[in-house]
Amino acid sequence: MPATTTPIRLALVDDQKLFRGGLKMILSENESFDVVFEAGNGKQFFERLAFEPVDVVILDVEMPVMDGIETLTILKEKYPDIHAIMLTMHDNERLINHLMQLGASGFLLKDENPEVVRDAVERVAQNGIFFRDYVSKALLKGGRKKTPSSQYGTPDLSTREQQVLTLICQEFTSKEIAEKLFISARTVEGHRRSLQEKTGSRNIVGLVLYAVKNGIA
Repeated sequence: MPATTTPIRLALVDDQKLFRGGLKMILSENESFDVVFEAGNGKQFFERLAFEPVDVVILDVEMPVMDGIETLTILKEKYPDIHAIMLTMHDNERLINHLMQLGASGFLLKDENPEVVRDAVERVAQNGIFFRDYVSKALLKGGRKKTPSSQYGTPDLSTREQQVLTLICQEFTSKEIAEKLFISARTVEGHRRSLQEKTGSRNIVGLVLYAVKNGIA
């Protein structure tokens, strides 16, 4: 028998029950998704997360008790391997930049098409990041407003590392990068670890922010 693929474990965090229900219905159409639990705010989310681990959380920005920004901040401190896709009604550039700086893996408006939502979950689970055009524009605009931060510095990246970083910013998986550069996926992972060490980035999001701030992407 062929090996079964482990489903992507999801949590939905939004204070509107009707919206959560619609989102769960959209995601349930994909057999590779498993909505483990729902929560109405960040406090409820962490209470459930302590007993029911997930891979990806779809997290509303505006909620009572504990909003999405506070929840994201705590999440990246305590559970850095869980990817967060942020939900909001507005594509505010300052908000997008702030959320990405905090470690968000993706950003979705609440009126996105269902296929975009499903694609976002798949890409975040595989690549650790998902960009819509408005997110890319916000990051580019935010990066142009500032000089490169001392947090990132200006390390000496090899030509190959710059190639890998550019492809990461284009949301290619390690396997796809390996095929494009005619190297092994293990070598790609080695370059990615080296990039994180050189730039001081903790994850893929940090690498993308570094690339934007330093004009690589």
